[in-house]
Amino acid sequence: MNTIADMHQQNIAGELRKIMADTFGVDENELPEGVSQATFARWTSLSHMVLLVALEEQFGVSFTMAEMASMTSLERIVEVLQIKHRSAAAIG
Repeated sequence: MNTIADMHQQNIAGELRKIMADTFGVDENELPEGVSQATFARWTSLSHMVLLVALEEQFGVSFTMAEMASMTSLERIVEVLQIKHRSAAAIG
């Protein structure tokens, strides 16, 4: 498991794309740039929850309900993970 504090933005996005591809059952190259729930048919409400659990396990974080509801694009997920990183760095 990579902790969020050990990762930079590029690494977060790269790891996230791998997790998304695995969750959605596609190759990484099948994920379009700027992939979002609104633009990717395999990103269903069920796969969204599976994705969030995988992210929590992989990065050792927990998400609030508001964060979960907002995490509907690769870009937004990276933003939330970066916020978690900054919070962890400030505490630790």
